[in-house]
Amino acid sequence: MKNFTKKAGFIVVPNTLEEWTLDTISQLLVGGYKEAESFDFKESLPEKSNPKHKLDLIKDCCAFANSFGGFLVFGVSDDISASVESCLKGITAKEFLTDFGNYPSQCTPSVKWNYRNPPIPLKNGNTIYVIEILRSWDAPHCYEDNKSVSNQWYCFPKRTNKGNEYMSYEEIRMSFLQYYEKRLKLQLLRSELQTIKDNAGGLRRYAESAANPPPLGEFSLTILETTLADTYTILMSEVLLLSQLTQIRRMCGRVNNKLQSVLPVYYLPMSDTKSVFLKHNSDVTVLCDDIISAADTALLALDKVISDK
Repeated sequence: MKNFTKKAGFIVVPNTLEEWTLDTISQLLVGGYKEAESFDFKESLPEKSNPKHKLDLIKDCCAFANSFGGFLVFGVSDDISASVESCLKGITAKEFLTDFGNYPSQCTPSVKWNYRNPPIPLKNGNTIYVIEILRSWDAPHCYEDNKSVSNQWYCFPKRTNKGNEYMSYEEIRMSFLQYYEKRLKLQLLRSELQTIKDNAGGLRRYAESAANPPPLGEFSLTILETTLADTYTILMSEVLLLSQLTQIRRMCGRVNNKLQSVLPVYYLPMSDTKSVFLKHNSDVTVLCDDIISAADTALLALDKVISDK
């Protein structure tokens, strides 16, 4: 989130859709912030007869997605010489969202976006639409700059405090490497979840017999915790998946603690060893059932994430 200071006070650029309000937009206009690294004011969608402006909007979508994400605020003029009131024009088109959706879909690969719901109404009856272009882990995104020569001129823009600039060869190369690295880490996370589920199943079957002494092994959570940290920026919006992963880590930790606490029974003579094993195995069986259930839910959610990417 970018902070800007002006004489009349402190201007904070919103970093969520809900934070974009008419008052915030007015403050930014008063402060002279009409285009920044994280947002761009636009009076309207490009006219159908203006291919350059249409290409510029596609470029904006790619640039925000290739950088840290950002907001396109439609219905606000970027005329520096105009008053705040005259800059707040609004949009009259009823099918604005449908029309806008044609632009991010022309990026390669297509760019994901969201919008403020409801949009911001103006006194003149028009509406200001705030579009959020999400930071993408499918980056780099590009657009075709010369439609007359297919697959010839692909451009990879990025967003900076100067507006849209083009990525260097090394930046493009690193984006591709990071894309495949993230996919591999998601696959590693899936493999580790399956391993934990399988281990829980094996431990449960072993613990079903009250006569069995508890095994000396335990759940290793190192890979799970490492891959979860590495992929958090991808999974941060997957509330159900993150919840299940948190439960799995917690329950595996409880099983590990129980396995550690029962170790003295192996080495110290006790008259009630059988009852200790019975209680321990009963507790572990319940926990393993819960681990397996949570792992199944997490695997389904993770498979959806992987298939969507």
